[in-house]
Amino acid sequence: MSRPPVRYWQPPGETVERLAESGATGALHGEAGTVHLADGWVVHVESDKALGLAGLLTASGRVPAEVWQETVRTSGPDCRVGRALLEQGRLTRGELEICHLGALYDAAFFVLCARSTMTWFEPGARHWLGPVRRVSARTLRRESVRRRDVLERIWPWPQLDSSPVVPVPAGHRLSGPRTRVPAPNRRQRELLAHADGRRTPGDLARLLGRSAFSTTVDVRRLAAAGLVATPFGTAPAPGLAAAPHGPGPGLGPEDAAEPAGPPPASPLDADTVEITLAGLERRVPGAALAAVPGGLAAARRRAEPRPSRRPTHAAAQPLSVNDPDIALLHRVRTALEARL
Repeated sequence: MSRPPVRYWQPPGETVERLAESGATGALHGEAGTVHLADGWVVHVESDKALGLAGLLTASGRVPAEVWQETVRTSGPDCRVGRALLEQGRLTRGELEICHLGALYDAAFFVLCARSTMTWFEPGARHWLGPVRRVSARTLRRESVRRRDVLERIWPWPQLDSSPVVPVPAGHRLSGPRTRVPAPNRRQRELLAHADGRRTPGDLARLLGRSAFSTTVDVRRLAAAGLVATPFGTAPAPGLAAAPHGPGPGLGPEDAAEPAGPPPASPLDADTVEITLAGLERRVPGAALAAVPGGLAAARRRAEPRPSRRPTHAAAQPLSVNDPDIALLHRVRTALEARL
């Protein structure tokens, strides 16, 4: 007999950690998405704001859409879609784990940063994908905090994350310190080419088959360079509480905050990653790259206000992280998306 749902009125990150400490199994539903837990571990996260595992695999052409749909139909009720894909030879174990973790961390950022504190827990619910990899609640929350801080260092204007991306014509770009950043790379130029003044970063991520967070990073970097219009109005404060330091009750020492210092070396070097992912090159839908039309920002000719505090130049620096698994995911994502 199924148990009734339990409602919580606290930040989603705190609720997930509370459930993890009790060894809960089920699904925590919130405004921005759902966190799935098994025996106190986070095993899957999904959000409408982020491209899920299905989108990542089908957009890259690694798994045909019709094969994915049939596998979910036949193996989903038994919660063994991931295992079925391995048995069919559609993916290797490493490919499935990499894509699964990428989708999990991507969606978790938006779910844990949601400003609404109302969530409800469905005890015993299982995800149709089945077991792939698990992540501790504390690690997940700490990574979400780190991603929020990365965005704030690039260009402290959260409204960019949900507003239409509006390219600024060359003749109207602002001069000043914010232009001292690298020229747009291939990935960013492609993003600009598909920005029509109506699509948000999330829309562009789905269109191009990319990580929603990496697309958000690119949009903030383009705004810092004066290539994308910063929305008018007061920027809202970030909605995620700072992650606690040190291990909490019921969590092992491996979940403690990492010490400062250079990131540990990854067991895979760049050449190995490139060879491993040779079959995962992204197939971008839509037309080829075109010049950004000059009329998109015609209605925004007045100068946009600058954020209240001066941004640092993190836009010119690569993302850094001390967790070797997450560092590897960043490198893999670059190989999948940019192919530079």
